[in-house]
Amino acid sequence: MKRILFSAVAVVGLIAVAGMSAPSADAAGIRLMNFTAGEMDNAISNGQASYYLTYTVENARDEAARPKLRVEVRTETDKTYGDRYDAAASKAAAAANKQKGGYSSTTQIRGADLAAGASKDGLAQFGRIDPNADYLEVRVYGLFDPITRDPKGNLYSENRVLVLNYRRYGDEYNRQDDAITLVSTKEILDGDPVLLQAAEE
Repeated sequence: MKRILFSAVAVVGLIAVAGMSAPSADAAGIRLMNFTAGEMDNAISNGQASYYLTYTVENARDEAARPKLRVEVRTETDKTYGDRYDAAASKAAAAANKQKGGYSSTTQIRGADLAAGASKDGLAQFGRIDPNADYLEVRVYGLFDPITRDPKGNLYSENRVLVLNYRRYGDEYNRQDDAITLVSTKEILDGDPVLLQAAEE
């Protein structure tokens, strides 16, 4: 049967009429990659603190696959910082963590297949983060299959995200010296699921 893509409004209407329930944010998505967060810290580069997150990504599938990672940080001060490679900061982070050979950037990890069960150490870089921000929310995209099926057989497209919540202690002064601690981890749906195909009666 040909897949039909509905708008989010149409999905809501169809769910209400047919009595279908959209996938829950608490439901387990099909995991493609495992993600293990390391330290969130900063390295001094060109006289400024450049923040980063070390991590390990592992292929959770039984065949080779290319990671589709995207990492960003959001703060309670309404700022968003994307993961952008900085050669000097990457070198400083590798030296601080005694990482021989350096880290792979997220862009490099996205550019090559990982064998089944294989893993790779990476470095997500966020540059300067607002000194007034105390809460840092790291969002990791691309770990889950975007296509999911509910128990009734309805097929949905969804954007499931791993969220790592960090607390940065201290005030706005000398923030490069303030400890950053992981306080919670959860999975959420970013946006509404979109119905691709309704189950046959």
